[in-house]
Amino acid sequence: MTPRDLDLRLAWIRNLAMLAVAERDGLPQHEQLRKNSAEIKLALADVPPPPLAQRLGLTAVQANFFWAAVAVSADPLLAVHVEALGGSSARRGLSVSLFARLVGLDAAPARELAAWLAVSNPLVEGRLVVASDDAAPAVRTYGVPSRVIAHLAGDDTPEPGVVIVEAPVAATLVLDDAQRSAVETLARVILGESSSLVILEGPRGTGRTSAIAHAAGGPVVEIDLATSTQLAAGRREATLRDRPLVLANVDRATDVQQLALRDQLQLHRGVVIVTASVLGAQLPLDRPTIRVRWPVPSTTTRRQLWTQMGAAADGIDALAHRYRIGPGTIARAIESARLLGGAAATLDTASLTTGLRHNISEELGGLAQRVEVTQTWDDLVLAEDTRDQVDALIARVRHAHKVLEDWDYRGKMARGTGVPALFSGPPGTGKTMVAGLIARALDLELYQVDLSQVISKWVGETEKQLARVFDAAEQGHGLLLFDEADALFGQRTSEVKGAVDRYANLEVNYLLQRVEAFGGITILTTNLDAGIDRALKRRLAGHVVFGLPDEDERVALWRRLTATSRAPLDPALDFGQLSRAFPRMSGANIRNAALAAAFLAAADGATTITQAHLVRAARSEYRSMGHELASVVLT
Repeated sequence: MTPRDLDLRLAWIRNLAMLAVAERDGLPQHEQLRKNSAEIKLALADVPPPPLAQRLGLTAVQANFFWAAVAVSADPLLAVHVEALGGSSARRGLSVSLFARLVGLDAAPARELAAWLAVSNPLVEGRLVVASDDAAPAVRTYGVPSRVIAHLAGDDTPEPGVVIVEAPVAATLVLDDAQRSAVETLARVILGESSSLVILEGPRGTGRTSAIAHAAGGPVVEIDLATSTQLAAGRREATLRDRPLVLANVDRATDVQQLALRDQLQLHRGVVIVTASVLGAQLPLDRPTIRVRWPVPSTTTRRQLWTQMGAAADGIDALAHRYRIGPGTIARAIESARLLGGAAATLDTASLTTGLRHNISEELGGLAQRVEVTQTWDDLVLAEDTRDQVDALIARVRHAHKVLEDWDYRGKMARGTGVPALFSGPPGTGKTMVAGLIARALDLELYQVDLSQVISKWVGETEKQLARVFDAAEQGHGLLLFDEADALFGQRTSEVKGAVDRYANLEVNYLLQRVEAFGGITILTTNLDAGIDRALKRRLAGHVVFGLPDEDERVALWRRLTATSRAPLDPALDFGQLSRAFPRMSGANIRNAALAAAFLAAADGATTITQAHLVRAARSEYRSMGHELASVVLT
C-alpha cells in the first residue's frame, strides 16, 4: 500500500464525516463535500485492494470499517467531526453505529458487521484494531494502535522488544550437513502448513533464528522470551508483514509468560516457530506440532565461522576444537574482544577467550559465582590412585577432539560428550580445591552454582534457572561446580505420596537430562555419596573418592600449608608429631590451624612460628571439629 493510497482512503472518510455534519446542520458546503466524496470514491475504484485486507480475507464492508477506524485514530482533522456525530465516545474510537452513519450502511449489513467484530475475527485477534470498551456490539468503539498506522504509512520500525531477523546472505551462511537437513525440514513446514507449531531444539547462540529466516526465505519476527514480554506486539508485527513469528528461548519464559503464550498463540493465524535449549519443551497449544533438532556446528564448520568473522589464523584450530558454540556466540566474543582491546586489537586466542568469558559472566547473572583459583598443584596432597583419576579427567577433556573426532569414537558414546564427574568424601579433603585446579589446568573459568538462587519452591522455576546456568556455561565453556550436590541430585522416590515427591522427581529427571546433554565439564561434590541418584552415577565420566589423609599425607600437608616464601618458621618444627597427635584432621583443618598459628605468633610478638603456636592452633581446631583433644600434651 502506497502513502497516496492511504491518503485517499483517509480523505474519503474525512469528507464523509464533514458531509454528515454539514447535512445535519444544514450547512451550504454539503454539495461540494458530496462531490468531493464521489470523486475520491471514484479514484479509489482504480486502487487495488491492499495486500493486508486480501490476506485477512476481509469483505468490502469489513475493509472499509478498518480504514475508517484508521482514519478516526490517525487523522487529527477528523476528530472534531466524528465527535460532533458520535458524541464523547468517538474520542475512544469508531463504533459500527457511527461507521454506518458515515458510509450510509443499511441496517442488515451493519448488524452483520457488529456481530462479526464481537466474535473471533482477524482484525481483533491480530490486534490490528482494539476494542476500547465492553459496550454493546453496535456502539462498542474500536481504535487502531499507532504501530498499525505507522506501518500503513510506510514506517517499518518495529516496536521495542520486537526484532526483525533478516535472512542471511546465502554466500555467507555456513552450515554442516546436519544443520542443512534441519533447514530443509524447517522450510517444508514453514512454507506449507500455516497453522503449525514448530519447536526448534538446540543451544542458544548457534544460529537458530538465522536458520529459520533462511528456511522461510526472508525476514522473521522474533520475540526473545528471555528479555521481552511483547507477545501481542510480536503477533501484530508478524500479521502486518505476513512473516513467520519466532518465539525464542521458550524454556526461559516465566510462568506468567507461559500463560500468556497459550492465550496469545491460540489467536495467531500464521505459523509459529519456538526455539528451546532443552529437548522436550512443551507448549499447551492445539496445533500440529513438529520438532526439529538444531545441532551445534561441527568442528569444521566452527573453524569456518571463526575465519569468516575475523579471528587470527594461528588460533582458529584451538578455538574450533575447544568451544562447541555457534555464530551468535562467536560474534559476541569477537565484539567483546574488540571492545576490550580497542580498534587495533589482535583477535588472537587469548583475547577471544577473554571475550567468551565476559559473555558467560553476563549470562549467568547471580546464579553462579566465578571462583578465583589461587592454589597450585604444589599445594595439593592426594593419594596416588586419586591423583591418577584426576589426571584422567583432565586428559579426557584435553584430548577429546583426537579421540572423538580424529579416532571416530563419538559414535560409540551412548549419550553426550560432556564430562560429568562426582567428587565425594568427608569435608575438607580437597574436593573443591581440585575442581579449581582442573579448571586452571584446562584454562577454564570455574563457576560455583549458587543453590540458594537456583532452587525455588515454585514449580518449574528451578529447572528454568538451571537452564540459564547450563546454557551460559555451554556458550563460554566454563567448568560448573555444584557443591553439596545431594541437595539437587538426590535419590528419586518410587513412592510418590504427593505433589512434592512428584515435582522433586521431575527436577532430578531434568538435571540428569541437562548434565547428559552438556558439552562441558560438570563437577559435583558431596559429603553424602549415598544421597546421589543412582541414575546419575551411571552417567558419570569419573567418580573420585577423597578420603582423609593418612599419616604421611598429613605430614606433607602440615609442611606445605605452613610454609610460605617469607613465613618465619622455627627450624625445629616437628610435623610428624603433629600428624600423629591430630589424626582426624583433613587438609582444610590443617590449613586453618597453620593460618591460626601464624596469627598467634604475630599476636605474641614472636620472631618465628614455633611448635607451641602450631599445637595451640591445632588443639583449637580439633576441639571445633568435635573431637577429643590429643592425649599427649605437646610442648
